[in-house]
Amino acid sequence: MKTLLTEIRKCRKRKLWFIYLCALAVMVLWIYGSFARNPFTPSQAKVGYYTLLLNYTLMNLIFLPIVLATSASRVCDIENKGNTYKQLFTMQSRSSLFHGKLVLNGIYIFLLALLETLSICVMGRHFHAAQKIPVNLLVLFFVSTFLVSMVLYVMQQVLSLLMSNQLMPLFIGLMGTFTGVFSAFFPNTILTSIVPWGYYAVTSPLMMEYTGGEVFYHVVPLPAEKILGFFLFGLIFYAAGFYRYLKKEV
Repeated sequence: MKTLLTEIRKCRKRKLWFIYLCALAVMVLWIYGSFARNPFTPSQAKVGYYTLLLNYTLMNLIFLPIVLATSASRVCDIENKGNTYKQLFTMQSRSSLFHGKLVLNGIYIFLLALLETLSICVMGRHFHAAQKIPVNLLVLFFVSTFLVSMVLYVMQQVLSLLMSNQLMPLFIGLMGTFTGVFSAFFPNTILTSIVPWGYYAVTSPLMMEYTGGEVFYHVVPLPAEKILGFFLFGLIFYAAGFYRYLKKEV
């Protein structure tokens, strides 16, 4: 707790919360504007929450990789810019510094995922979705958004701590946005397995099918092997990155 409070004080002027708030605002306004211009037809209203869930998944693919890269860069740039590691490590352990930053952003990611989920319910009511709220799918959306974002954030924090130049981690996050969206258009290829930024779509239980001028939604089982492999990759990246960070010369 002491380490977390220290990180909060250090980041007061960095306004990390503002990065996540802006991301949420842009996603909500984008989707709201889209449905304000093209409201649900009676047939679309019957699957309104499915439509919203897939739209939010797409927004996560587009925005969250670069948001997570930016937040990791901001929280790590405090020490990188001033090269203050040697002084800091005389007062606190490397482990506490690493995990303090991780927990701080984990709280923001949790709140972002929660507010996204709540905004789906609000927007469904606002646009008169006739479908019963799919509570189980909303819970799954919240959990998958939080966990996938945490894995991606760990990747970005490790890169930001190990690299003095923060342009490279930011570029990797930007590349993640493009590759994640690209992989989502090829759901049955190897791309969905090897592109970590695309797992917002992989963990979605909904599939959209366009047939005969109509859109159909199907609830599909989650690919357990891919998801297990993704989180195993996240654990390995965390362990290897944390070990490398502990051995970093300062």
